[in-house]
Parts: sequence; C-alpha cells; structure tokens
Amino acid sequence: MAVFQDDELKEAWASILGKEKYVLMLREIADSYPDKRSVFIDYDDIDMYSSQFAMYVMEAPDRCIAAASEYIKESAMPPSWDPVNIVNVRITSIPHDAKVGIRKLRAKHLGRLVSVDGIVKRVTPVRPRMTKALFRCAKCGQEIWVDQPGMILAEPAMCTNPATTCNRGPLKFILDEQESIYRDTQRIDFQESPEDLRGGDQPERMSGYLEDDIAGEVTPGSRVTFNGILRSAEKQDRNKTTTFETYLDVISVEYEQHEYDEIVITDEDEKAILEMSRDPHLFENIIDSISPTIYGMREVKAAVALQLFGGCHKVMDDGSAIRGDMHILIVGDPGVAKSQILRYMSQLSPRGIYASGKSASAAGLTATAVKDEDTGGWVLEAGALVLADGGLACIDELDKMTEQDRSSLHEAMESQRISVAKAGLTMALQCRCSMLAAANPKLGRFDTEGSAIATQIDLPAPLLSRFDLIFVMNDVPEPKYDRKVTQYILKVHRRGEARQYSGSESPEGVDIDQIMEETVDIKPKYSIEQLRKYVAYAKQHIVPVMTDSAAKMIEDNYVRIRSGYSESKTVPITARQLEAYVRIAEASAKMRLSNTVTDVDAQRAIDLVAYYMDKIARTQGGILDIDRMSEFSSKDRADINQIEKIIKDAGENGITTEDIISAASHDGIKAAEVNQTLEKLSRRGVIYSPKSGHYRHAG
Repeated sequence: MAVFQDDELKEAWASILGKEKYVLMLREIADSYPDKRSVFIDYDDIDMYSSQFAMYVMEAPDRCIAAASEYIKESAMPPSWDPVNIVNVRITSIPHDAKVGIRKLRAKHLGRLVSVDGIVKRVTPVRPRMTKALFRCAKCGQEIWVDQPGMILAEPAMCTNPATTCNRGPLKFILDEQESIYRDTQRIDFQESPEDLRGGDQPERMSGYLEDDIAGEVTPGSRVTFNGILRSAEKQDRNKTTTFETYLDVISVEYEQHEYDEIVITDEDEKAILEMSRDPHLFENIIDSISPTIYGMREVKAAVALQLFGGCHKVMDDGSAIRGDMHILIVGDPGVAKSQILRYMSQLSPRGIYASGKSASAAGLTATAVKDEDTGGWVLEAGALVLADGGLACIDELDKMTEQDRSSLHEAMESQRISVAKAGLTMALQCRCSMLAAANPKLGRFDTEGSAIATQIDLPAPLLSRFDLIFVMNDVPEPKYDRKVTQYILKVHRRGEARQYSGSESPEGVDIDQIMEETVDIKPKYSIEQLRKYVAYAKQHIVPVMTDSAAKMIEDNYVRIRSGYSESKTVPITARQLEAYVRIAEASAKMRLSNTVTDVDAQRAIDLVAYYMDKIARTQGGILDIDRMSEFSSKDRADINQIEKIIKDAGENGITTEDIISAASHDGIKAAEVNQTLEKLSRRGVIYSPKSGHYRHAG
C-alpha cells in the first residue's frame, strides 16, 4: 500500500474539495456555523481522484481526516474564519464490497475505516464528552491542555512550566471543567440484521459513539449503515488484562433509503423472477415451497404466503394512513405445527424476527426503558416488533405476553407505531411490520363447538379483531386423515435419512434412489433464496390498483353477508373484514407481479375470508356471528339479558340454580349455557350468591 506524505494529502484534499458541490457546502458552513459544521464527502469522489488514495483513506483514516480538517481550516474557509472552529469531515457511501459484518470484525480492522450495517437496539441520551481538558498545576498554576481521544480521562504526566521545580515532588493537577472543550456524544448499541443470520445464529451486538451534529438523530429500531473507525478499549476489570473491547467511532450515518435494499437482485435474478411470475401454477408452487415438511394446511400456507407480499400502504388526502400489512393469528391444539410454521416464515421473509411472548427479552415485544450499565441512566430499548420494522414479526405464544406488551400492542398493530413514555423518555417508534402470531387455548385444546373464541384464548377481544385472518387448527382423530399424515411424516423422515447417503453406496435392503424419487414432492418448488428475492422484487416494484370488476365482486360479497342481519339479528361481518378483503387481494396481485387487482385476486380474498369466518364466526345453527370473536356473542348477550331478568323478577328472596335452569329452558337455553352465564354475571357484579346454589340480583 502506498504511503502519502503530508503535502500529498493536502494536495489530494484540495483537488477533491475543489469540486463545486463541496465548495458550496463549505461556503454554507462558513455562513451558518455552528448550525452546520460537517462536510459530507462521497467515497466515490475520493476513488475518482485516485484509487490508491482511496485505499489509504480506508487504511489510515485518522491521519487522512486530520489532514482534510487542516486543509479546510487553512485554505478552504474565508479569512474571517476562527481557527478554533472545527469542521467535521464525514465520509459516506463506502462501497458495498468494503462493508464488514459485526461478527467478522477482527484485530486487523482496528484503526481502519469500516462500514457496518445493523439495527439500532438501544440509544443513550446525548451527553457532553470532554475532548480537550484544561488542567492547572496545583503548585504554580501553569495551564496544561491535554487531548482526550478515548473514554477515560487522561491527566498530564508533568508540569510544563520550565521556571519551577514542580516535577521534583509529588504532582497534583486541578481540572478546569468550565474552560475545557466538550463535544456532544451519544452511545448506540446495534445488532446484526436478521436477514444476515442463518440457522440458529444469535445476532451479535456492538457499541458505537456518535459525536457532535450527528448525535441524537438515531432512534431505536432504525436500520442504518455506520461508517466509522474501529477502536479498542481496555476492559474495566479490577486486574489488568490484555483482552480489549472494541467499539465504533462513527463518522457518518446512512439511513436506509428503501426496504429490502440489502437483498441484491442481479439482471439474471430479475429475468428469473419475471419468468416465475408468468408460471400459471405460481400460487400453488409458492404454497408448496412453504414448510413442505408439514402435511396439508393449504389455507394457512396460502395466507402466510400472501402475508409475505402484503397490501399497499396508503396515505390519504387528510394525512391519515391505512396500513397495508396483514396480521394473521393461528390458534390450535398442541402439536399441530404452529411454531414450525412461524420459524420457517421468519427465515423465509426478507426481514423476519422470531420471538416468543413468554420468553421475550427485557424489551418485550414492543419497547421498554432499561437502565444503562455505564451511566446508570434510563435508555430506550427496542423490542421484537420495532426490530421487524418493514418485515415480518413471528410471535409465538402471543397469549403469554406481558401486561406491558398487551397494553401497547393495539397501537402497534393498527397504527404501526409504539408510543413510549417511561422513566422520563418520550418517543414514538415505527413498527411497520406484518405480524404472524400463534396462541394456545386456555384449557389446552380448542373447542370449536363451545364458547366464543375470545373466551378460550387469553387475549382481549379488541386485539383479536385487529387480525385480518384467524385460523383454528384442531387435532381431532380421524382414521383416513391420520393415515395420510402418518405416511407423510414417515416420508419426510425417510427422505432426510436418504439424503445422508447422497452419492454413496446404499445400505443393504434399501434403495436410496427409489426413496428420493418417491419423496420428491417434499422438496420445495422454489428455494428460500429464490422466494426472498421474489418477495423483495415485488415489494419494491409493484403497487397494484383495484379494477372496477374486482371492487364490485368484493362489494357484492360483503353486502350479501351483511344482509344476513335482518334474519338472524346478529352482525355477521364488519368493516375490519372488508379491509382484510382488500389487503389479501392486493397481496395476490403483488404475488403475480401485476399492477392491477383483478377478479382472480378478489376471488382469492373472498375464499380465504370465507374459510376463516366459517371456522370462527359460524354458530351451531349455521349463522355467521362475528361477535363470537368477542367475549360475548349475540346469543350470549341474549342469554345474559334473559337470565338476568329471571333473577331480577325473583325479587329479594332470590332464586336457586335449578329454578333458573328450568325457567331458561323455555327459551332454549341449555343448562351448561346457564352455568356459564351465571359465572359471567357474578364476575361483573350484576348478581351475587348469598349461599351456595342461590342467586340474587345486585341492582
């Protein structure tokens, strides 16, 4: 590597900063200092001057940046410029091939300029950091300035006054905090992006320090590129150690301009993607590529496939926003592969986060305030939904989430933002992501013929209503179906065993080639990498618009279902399901890479909504009642009113449980339903029981 002398460095910077855009930038700094005090230099401009000089900037950034600052101070600013004023030199747009992953940073990178991508996990408040300390000798009062490049205060080694004998005895220096020079500093903790991880890797984290005018601009959950100098700091142990911690001295921050920019799509990839979109069996092939080791579940797989693409985010004329991301909830008995679907989708989505409502980190699913280990102050830490911003959040055991998450999840799902006001911190974080969640029934198994869905899951009804699709998965023994599932699972295991013998001799009595041929349907039609690129391309390039005929199909279907109210006096469907129609249809068009939502997409949305409504909203009498998703269905409310009237009419003497059941049976209310209603009325304080088996009205 070539080494540049001081005059060569100044010559290089004179040529680069002599370009018109930098001359204008420096002129603006001179006019508006200190409001603007940074010059942002594009790395491409450095490379255009000299590729050798560009490499030297990467290898010796401290020396090069100091030379640039010196040139600006001496030659690029007007004569009236105060030499004390500092102009920050910030290098941006470092090439993609020069970026280094957090887990790949090594000792060879120390002192070099590196570029690191990551998700901001935690930020501290902006604090002043002393960059130049003024000390005074306690004996003679001599002023001594000491540069403070690190995080630990450095004191003078000796008194600089030649006319005294201070250095012959014990030295003591007094720090002048008022006259010392400070810079705003903020520490940020960031971690690897989930799309950079494979298998069971845990995201690695590191810290960085932002100084001066770029401090205070980064928020938790932001996906950014940090350009800075990798430095080391000795561990603060009681004993001296030769192992050092690393941190990034950030010189510039680049915010992500577009979702999924981290997925590189070449011209060959684009041709393959367009070819995929023309396949008449595209939808079926994508479904077959989602968790192919799980038998059946076609409707669930279709829904999560469409969720990957999502609808269109819309901003209306009045500034209000309508979310395009789809939320899906899977409820079911143990062992029906809910968690397996979630884990697979978190790997398949270009931005997938997997978390559990029960074992989430201190930040939980949303965000929380935690104490900073270094300063003892409170800092904000982003949770799973914030980290999944722009992607897919797969939340297992949603019913086990904390009360803190439960209270803020409503806003996170509908408005796609999280408002935090804790420990003196007030902030709004973005969580523009789709949610794929799984939950278990309270009593272990789901009863589709029993109470309303909300009474069987430990989730509030308003939260349930925010899901576009809810799937109920039962594990009911059925001989024909059980045999098919058993055969399929055995095929999966046999293929897994046979793959271990690929290219080698088969064991005695087993034909490996035959097993591989018979189980070829388990192999996904598209690889995970193909699907990730296809989804990224669709979300970047496709914004479908609904045709008149598709809108008419959805309108007619919705109004037809609503018309059932006149006969049953139950509300069969609401506007929330209407929005689900739209999002599913838009996602279907995106999947086809179509700029229009056609009748095919509308029909796909109608079929999916009809499937899920039939599972959770249809009563034993065959009537659709959307209130079965709430604590009280329409029938529950009617039963409650009737039983409350029976107890109220009994007067002060009250009435026994047997008499209530007898009176309610004339209205078609079963004994089990009476007992459930009595329990609900007791919890609400409407009735009370002075003695066992006896009830009075509290009114």
